[in-house]
Amino acid sequence: MSLSIALVGAGSAVFTRNLLVDLLLSDLEDLDLRLVDPDQKRLRRVQAMAEALAERFPAKGLRVRSLPLDEALRGSQVAVLTADVGGDEALARDYQVALRHGVDQTIGDTLGPGGLMKFLRNAPLVDEVAERFAGRIVLNYMNPLSPLTALLWARGVEALGLCHSIPETAKTLARYLEVPLEALSYRAAGVNHLSWFVELKQGPEDLYPRLRTLAEGPLWREDPVRFELLRYFGLFPSESSAHASEYVPYFRKGLEAVRRYFAPGMPGDSGYYAKTHPEFVRQSAVLLEKEALEAPLERSGEYAVPLLEGLFLDKEASLYATLPNRGELPELLPGPVELPVEVRKGSLLPLPTRLPPGPAALSRRMQEVHALYVQGYVHRDPTLLLQALALDPLTGALLGLREVEGLFRDLVQSQTAPLPDFLRKGA
Repeated sequence: MSLSIALVGAGSAVFTRNLLVDLLLSDLEDLDLRLVDPDQKRLRRVQAMAEALAERFPAKGLRVRSLPLDEALRGSQVAVLTADVGGDEALARDYQVALRHGVDQTIGDTLGPGGLMKFLRNAPLVDEVAERFAGRIVLNYMNPLSPLTALLWARGVEALGLCHSIPETAKTLARYLEVPLEALSYRAAGVNHLSWFVELKQGPEDLYPRLRTLAEGPLWREDPVRFELLRYFGLFPSESSAHASEYVPYFRKGLEAVRRYFAPGMPGDSGYYAKTHPEFVRQSAVLLEKEALEAPLERSGEYAVPLLEGLFLDKEASLYATLPNRGELPELLPGPVELPVEVRKGSLLPLPTRLPPGPAALSRRMQEVHALYVQGYVHRDPTLLLQALALDPLTGALLGLREVEGLFRDLVQSQTAPLPDFLRKGA
């Protein structure tokens, strides 16, 4: 069968190559891939790479085109969202403004001042996709993933949030435990970027006792925040220590606290992502231009293509996705949750999972803050957005309410990327 896919944010060269290779190695055929990105220079490079890869698989019938957003979405059965409005410049500005007010971020894409502003920059694009898309499903990779996916649902769009943090964490755990990845049995659940491994086994053996022993030794330094959360909350979380340090109020109370867990210039350090990501993007683009065609073609491990094979070819697949909580995770709220999902006969079957009270409480706080993001945007209410920032665990641990208000005002006024007009009027 033919399948048309709009890739919004195609200038992300690494993801686009991974998606292309996964498509070319899949059982999907007669593919129409429509690339969308405002950066025309990057888009031309990516299209040239895509066309060269497609030539190696002529039987696939892969057609690659660069199109404006409205044309790309018209008639597409699938939209894949990977865009980041404002990019690294906006992220660096969020970091600098927040730091002036006393909030030290290392990444800033999910919670905190950076997470809120990234949501507000990306939400209008997601809204435009929701308005124009009439296909079967939107696969969202954009951060902050949970509230942007929830915004699509609020606009009546069938959508899933996809992220590789759980399988990547599983690889890390297999390395720590010196267990072959294929022998590691696990189940995780929670909220994107703050899910928890509720099961960790090799055959019948529970691996958590061994992991807790390792956490008390030299390995602690390699993953300090996640091992601290394991010690006090009983489970190992998804995402990195750098990410996790921003989602709870314990690890970033000033530079002295940051230094306790993170070495200078390493992931987790103050502003690490804002300082290093532009060079990473540049080097990745150069590497792709040199190696995209010569490198071995193998599946990336991303979930998008196995999911599409399941939905459109009735193939079976197992993956993790963000979808509405309809009771499968009873300890969390009815909004977005990250769960194991089986794809069977073209349908998605989320697997019921339970969380202990402590980890559930941490993930629930993230849900509550993200719900205010969505409500504030949908109802055009800056007060709800201010409340979201005040309820953020890290921001609330560092600032009083009037200080939070000053931070919110300065964040809005500092933006050069377009914000929702109701915020601009109040700035």
